[in-house]
Amino acid sequence: MINYEDFMKALKELTERAKDGAVVLVEGRRDVEALKGLGVEGKILPVSSVSRARLVESVEGDVIILTDWDEKGERLKREIFEILLSNGVTADTSIRKKIFSAVNVNEVEDLVKVYIKLHTHPRSL
Repeated sequence: MINYEDFMKALKELTERAKDGAVVLVEGRRDVEALKGLGVEGKILPVSSVSRARLVESVEGDVIILTDWDEKGERLKREIFEILLSNGVTADTSIRKKIFSAVNVNEVEDLVKVYIKLHTHPRSL
């Protein structure tokens, strides 16, 4: 089941924070494209293509971790969170929880499909 209101509220929060300078960390290149397709602008960094040392150098301030909602994504979220925290950077994982609690998909790249369906065929969901 999809909670349209919660999904849109979380997406709006993500979009606004990214526009205001938050760095959004995702798993891969397709996730970057998906977020751009949802209107998220700003620095979206795929952690799969960056060494952990470079990751720490690339982020500061407001950081949002938005990995997939599966076992691999959970492991990666914890790993990145701990690495950043040990370097004095606190990352936000609450938007990840809000988004994936509101939809019935597990991957960031599938959020575009949900968004499109919600706007073209809202009753099918």
